This record gives sequence, structure tokens and C-alpha cells, in this order.
Amino acid sequence: MRSMLTVIATAAALVVPTTPAQAADPVTKTVELLNTYRAKHGAPPLSLDSEVSNTAQQWADHLHETNDFQHRPNNPYGENLYWTSSRTRAIDTVATNALENWYRESRGYDYSKEMTQSNVNYDVLHFTAMVWKSSTRVGVGLKQGKNGIYVVVNFAERGNTLNHFRANIHPPVTAR
Repeated sequence: MRSMLTVIATAAALVVPTTPAQAADPVTKTVELLNTYRAKHGAPPLSLDSEVSNTAQQWADHLHETNDFQHRPNNPYGENLYWTSSRTRAIDTVATNALENWYRESRGYDYSKEMTQSNVNYDVLHFTAMVWKSSTRVGVGLKQGKNGIYVVVNFAERGNTLNHFRANIHPPVTAR
């Protein structure tokens, strides 16, 4: 009887394979994809931080409760926001769409110029926050409900610092 249970348990393990990407929760999937984008630009991976995540989640909850869409005032972290009115889409799909949207801004980024107060390009700041080399930690807040789906990603240390873009934003690395 004991060998029969072992066979059943082994067969069950073979039938339902789990990989980290399939088993991951939406926050973990978001961080993994974010780190994939960062790797394309030679930026080290971000680690998920509970304090930064709590701040991001509190803001996602607040935005949903107030049916609002604005950056958190006096946020100690860099912040990217995304919202969709859909209430039924999978939250991890919406988070992936947010990252894809922000990354598309890279098309308008000029890697050869330093960004200063006189030439700030507000159309690329979600992208630059994503791949800012000196950021080391990240927090993700996701909220789905009657007001749609909110994605809040906070970055620590805060990026998008004028006169430091060339040191922190690098062109995509070419495959060898």
C-alpha cells in the first residue's frame, strides 16, 4: 500500500508541474518582469521591499477608495501609476500592461543627452524610473474593485534626479 501512495504522489507531481513564473503571485510576477526590463539596460535587479510595498499598496487602496488618480504627495519613493477602468481583467495582466506601457516610453528617450531642468522630457519618466540604475528596492501595490484596477510601483532609492540621467539610464544591451 505504501508504494502505491508513492506512485500516486509521484504521478500527481508529474501531472501538475509548477514553475516559479506560473506559481508566482501578481506582485512577484510584476517584480520579475520589471527586473527583465532592467536587465536589458544593464541595471541590477530590484528587491521587493515590504516597507516600500506597504506604501505602494496603501496608495493603491486610497486611489481606489477615492476614485482618484494622482501621485502620492510627499512620497519618499519614486512612483509610477497605472489605471484601467476594467474590473474583470486579471490583475497580473493589468500589471504587465502597465510595465509594457511605461517601457514603450523608451522610444522617445535620448540616451546621449543629460536631462536638466531646462530640457525635462516628461514623456519618458515612467520608463526612466523603471530602469534607473541606482534604485535597489521596489514596492508594488495592486487594487482591483468597483473603480477598476490600480497599479502603483514605488522605487527606492528615488530615481529621475536631474543631472544624473546619463549615469543611471543606459541604452539596451545588445545580445552577443
